[in-house]
Amino acid sequence: MIIRFYGTRGSIPVANKGTKKYGGNTTCLYVESKYDDVLVIDAGTGIRELGVYLLQNKKEKIHLIFTHYHWDHIQGFPFFTPIFFKNNTIKIYGSKKESTARKALSYQMTRPYFPVEMNNLPAEISFHELQKRNTIAGITIQTIVNNHPDYTLGLKLSEGKRSFVLLTDNELYAKNGNTPYEGFVEFIKGADFCIHDAQYTDEIYDKRIGWGHSTYSQVMKLVKDAGVKMVYFTHHDHGYDDQFIDSMVRKMKRKYPRVGIEAAADGKKVVLK
Repeated sequence: MIIRFYGTRGSIPVANKGTKKYGGNTTCLYVESKYDDVLVIDAGTGIRELGVYLLQNKKEKIHLIFTHYHWDHIQGFPFFTPIFFKNNTIKIYGSKKESTARKALSYQMTRPYFPVEMNNLPAEISFHELQKRNTIAGITIQTIVNNHPDYTLGLKLSEGKRSFVLLTDNELYAKNGNTPYEGFVEFIKGADFCIHDAQYTDEIYDKRIGWGHSTYSQVMKLVKDAGVKMVYFTHHDHGYDDQFIDSMVRKMKRKYPRVGIEAAADGKKVVLK
């Protein structure tokens, strides 16, 4: 698998001189199987740039998964260029528990919010319900229910003996949450690496309990308890600049020297063979 980050910011995109290293686009992750199949996770603003890449490389069959339908995870979809070409086939997957992908995407593309409505898109688009275990684009995908306002799924993607986990928008220690902390420990065990929401510091979290996000320290305890050797912090708060994120990565590296620790950055590429 080839994994590339196209958006790692949470809540709202940002663009200023302090966010050049990690980027300012909201959540979007690109995964390419060993057979060159295309899988996209979430359609934050980063999907605009990804769409250009897919067109340039003539990748016309696209699988798009949504973890949930908050705006920072769908707002880039109207600017995803492949949807405007009739030779493209786009299969969209998501939960139907509280809403559907079709409903969420259609809402933001109705007038006066957007001039082109979903029903008028030239691409061949179909919608599918995400199950607890799926095979999409040749990749096995398991799901877990995250602790986040509105129904949100975490994902474990496996190809052969290699796997990684994406837990964006997840409050590990949520009171009366959907999944207890121990459930996430079991879910990520055996993964080559984990990408996890680390939007808050411990100090800020005390004022944001119940908002559906975790802290750097909480994420590090999770990967340590599960024996995972590599972690990427993601869903960076829109108020954090590169310097602040760097300082938190250094702090966690000093405390957990045996774990590989990085902050996810737009354009960052990871290869699992």
